[in-house]
Amino acid sequence: MATQILVTDAISFVSSHIIKQLVAEGHKVRGTVSHLQDDDEKVKKLLEEVNTEEAKFKLEVVEANPAKADTWEEAMKEVQFVIHGIKAAAPVPVVPEGECVGQPAVDGVVNVFKACVAAKSVSRVILTSSYKAIVPPPTTVSEKVFSESDWADSETADPLTKSIILAEKAAWDFVKELTDADKIELVVINPTQMVGPAVLDVQQDIVKSLMDGSMKTIAKVHYELVDVRDVANAHIKALTHTEVAGNRLLVHGASKCLTQIANHLSTEFKPQGYAVPVYSLPKFALYGLSLFNKNAKSLLPLVGKTRQFDNKKMTETVGITPKDVKDSIIEEAQVLVDRGLVKKTKKVKNSGGAAAATPADGATADGEAKVDEEGGEKKAEEGEDNKPAENGEVKEEGKDEVKAEEGSGDVTASEKKEEDEKKEESGETKTEEPAKSEEKANEEESTAEAKADN
Repeated sequence: MATQILVTDAISFVSSHIIKQLVAEGHKVRGTVSHLQDDDEKVKKLLEEVNTEEAKFKLEVVEANPAKADTWEEAMKEVQFVIHGIKAAAPVPVVPEGECVGQPAVDGVVNVFKACVAAKSVSRVILTSSYKAIVPPPTTVSEKVFSESDWADSETADPLTKSIILAEKAAWDFVKELTDADKIELVVINPTQMVGPAVLDVQQDIVKSLMDGSMKTIAKVHYELVDVRDVANAHIKALTHTEVAGNRLLVHGASKCLTQIANHLSTEFKPQGYAVPVYSLPKFALYGLSLFNKNAKSLLPLVGKTRQFDNKKMTETVGITPKDVKDSIIEEAQVLVDRGLVKKTKKVKNSGGAAAATPADGATADGEAKVDEEGGEKKAEEGEDNKPAENGEVKEEGKDEVKAEEGSGDVTASEKKEEDEKKEESGETKTEEPAKSEEKANEEESTAEAKADN
C-alpha cells in the first residue's frame, strides 16, 4: 500500500513545489486548502500542473482550515506523513480583560498536531518554520555564524516574526509532551528567504519589487537567499531521513547584497527594456529619505550588516547542494515577465515575449523557457517582426494584398516571376503597389505617346 502524504496550504509558494516534486517522484499526495470555494481557480491550476499522464498517483485536494480544529478528520485519514507550514500571523489585538493575547499561528500548529495524534496513523511531521526563528535582524555587526542551535528572541522580534518563533516552540513543546503511544517525530525546516520560479502564485518579494518598479532606490543591504526548489527537496528528504528526526534543518543558499541582485536583473532584463535601479544610495542620502519613506526607514539600520549561516547539515548530512541563487533570481523574474505579472515592455511585446513558467502559460515545469503555443497574438507579433524591410523600414503590406494584386489582371504570371527574380537579386522588397515590369512599363509609355500623337 502506498504511503499517504498530506501537504497543507497546497497552493502556497513552497507547498506547490513540494507537491509537484512528490507527485513527480511517484508519491501519493493529498493537499489541503482553507477554503475550497475561494481557492477554486488556484486548485484547478495546481491539479493541471501536477496531475500529468506520467503521474503514478493523482493529487487530491480537500478542505481543512488550521484555525478550525474540527475540519481535519477527513484530511488525516490513512496519512503517514504530514508537511505543514507555519503561517505567520500577528496576535489578535482585542481580547477580553484578563485573558492572554491570542496567537493564530500557534493555534494553527496545535490544531494540526492534535489532528495528527487523533488520526493514529501519522508517524512524522515536517514543519516549515523560518530562519527568522534562528537569527535576529542584522542591526549590529557580528562575526557569529548561526546554526540550527540558535534561537531568535521573541520578545524583541516584530509581531509576525514573534508568531513564527512562538509557533515553532509550541510544536516542539507539543511533541515533547506526547506519551509513547502517541509519539510523533518532528523535523523543522528553517529556510532563508526563498526565491525562484513559482508554480502558481508569485510572491511580492525583492525580485518582484525591483522588476515592477515599486522599489525605485536601493541600498547596500544583504539578503539571505535559497532556491524554493531546494527547500522543497529538503522537506521531501526529511520525510525519511533518520538523522534529522527530532532536529531542525537550516536550508540556505547564499547571501546577496541588494546591489548584486539588482545588477543580475539589470544585466538580463535591461536589453528587454526593464529599468532596474542599480545605483545604491549612500547612507546619508538614505537617512534623509527615511524621514518620509517607510521602506527607506526599514532599510537604514540594515545597511552594511551581514549574517553568516552554517548549512553543513543541509549539504553534508542531507546531501543537498544549493542551486546558484543568481539563476534562481533570473528565473523568478522571467516568470514575472512571461505571465505579465510585471508590465511587459514594448521590446518584449514586439519580440513576442518569452516563455512562461507553467504549462498553462507556456513554460516548462522548472521555469525554463519553451516554445510558446499561444497562437494568434504571438503569431501576429512574429509576423510584424519578420516582415522584410526596404531602406530600413518595415513593409506594411501583407500576403493577402499580394494575392489580391495577383488576381487583378494587372500583372501576368511571367511578369510576376521576372519581378520576383529581380527582387531576389537586388534584395529589395516593395512598400507600395507592386512595380510593373520594365517591359510592361515601356509598353504603357508607348501607348500613352501614341494616344498623345492622335
